[in-house]
Amino acid sequence: MATEKRFANRKGLARSIRLKWIDAMGRNAFAQAEVKNLGRRGMGVLLRERLQRGSTVYLAERDWPLVGTAVVRYQEDRKGKFYTGLEFSGGLLAPLELIEGDQPA
Repeated sequence: MATEKRFANRKGLARSIRLKWIDAMGRNAFAQAEVKNLGRRGMGVLLRERLQRGSTVYLAERDWPLVGTAVVRYQEDRKGKFYTGLEFSGGLLAPLELIEGDQPA
């Protein structure tokens, strides 16, 4: 049985977000990700790309008030997509009602 390693609960979501990162060749890479859960310290997303653990991901969504950076902490293959655990770093700009919730995910 897996043990919970998160420091804070996450709220379940079903939303899309655009992520940006620097790939292994030093180029800007972009992808749409499906947000599965969101909390004060991180979020879980589904991606088609494999990212290196420790990579920095930039979050900026015009239609959703979420701006900041995150670090890839975890990635698991799920039938052609990758569930990716991101930990926010630096300052995350998001309204409290977006990240607070009483339902852990």
